[in-house]
Amino acid sequence: MGSGGGGGGSAPAPDPQIGQAALKNAQTGEEWLNFAKDAYATSTERQKPIDALATQVSQQQLQSATQQNEWAQQAHDRYVDTFQPLQDQYVQEATNYDTPEKEAAAAATAKADVTSAAASQRGQSNRQMAAMGVNPASGRWAGINRATDLGTAVASAGAQNNARTQVKNTGLNLLGNAVNVGNGLPAQASQAVGLGLNAGTGSANVLNAANGQYLASTGIMNNGFQGQMQGYTNQANILQNQYNSQLQAWQTQQQTDAANNASILGGIGKIAGIGASLIFGSSKTFKTDKEPSKGNLKAVNAMPVENWRYKAGIADGGAAPHTGPYAEDFHKATGKGDGKTIPVQDMLGVTMGAVQELAGQVDRIEKAVGLGMKRAPTRGASMEKAA
Repeated sequence: MGSGGGGGGSAPAPDPQIGQAALKNAQTGEEWLNFAKDAYATSTERQKPIDALATQVSQQQLQSATQQNEWAQQAHDRYVDTFQPLQDQYVQEATNYDTPEKEAAAAATAKADVTSAAASQRGQSNRQMAAMGVNPASGRWAGINRATDLGTAVASAGAQNNARTQVKNTGLNLLGNAVNVGNGLPAQASQAVGLGLNAGTGSANVLNAANGQYLASTGIMNNGFQGQMQGYTNQANILQNQYNSQLQAWQTQQQTDAANNASILGGIGKIAGIGASLIFGSSKTFKTDKEPSKGNLKAVNAMPVENWRYKAGIADGGAAPHTGPYAEDFHKATGKGDGKTIPVQDMLGVTMGAVQELAGQVDRIEKAVGLGMKRAPTRGASMEKAA
């Protein structure tokens, strides 16, 4: 407001490099995003043949898995339908093979075989000895028959038993071999199923790997967006810090101006209150660059003079009304002061100069109309006339 106002205006302009740094930060974020987009596009193009190959391999592996499963099912069905019954039969016969009943039957069979063989041998021997003229009633005849009968019977029985045993063992061996062939089928079926599962797992792994590569490429875009957002965030933080600095500087200046004004005007009020007068060093010997002061009356006329009160915390805090110009108007009209305060010396000098110029105008008017007494011209009037 007036000479005791709490200051005003803006804080000093910030370093332009601060704004440039904020702009560069945002530009870097955008460049980062553009780079990420290019890298993502390249990764996508490179991923296409990889996905096609992965799909082909996956399909082949799935077909292989299907074939292996079919073979495994066929082997399992054959094992159940063909070889399991043979196994059951083999186990049954092996369990029941060596029994007392079977041993007795084998002995009876052997005895019958021996008896039959002996009778056949005796008849043959008798026919041979009769042909040779041997008397059937002789002891020699009887001895030969006995020896022949015994040897032939033993040989025949042993041969027949061996033949039966060989046939039985051969049958059992063939049946056991058949069972062993079938025993490999469950393992083959399990192996085929395992191959199928491995093929299916391999197919899934191939697809997962291809999908993982694609997902990894999306991370490029994520990083790009994060970079851009970080750039904008940094820009906002820098600008906010800059604004806070400006605001703090302005508030500091306001407080400083208010303190200075309160000190100056408070001193003036205190001196005026006790009846004293301000004394300024005003001797000619104290001054230099002296020159006439012109346009004071014009300056005074250009300044609005109003009634006002101080704001709270400034000077008397609005306790009493005051009359006077504003520091901004005083500075604009006279070039004196800083636009926030009015120097007392300058205010008195301008006022006295305006009074002198006004008195000169009054003298000239009186002279023109023939009124009034002649008096010495004022300094201000003479300077105005000279101007």
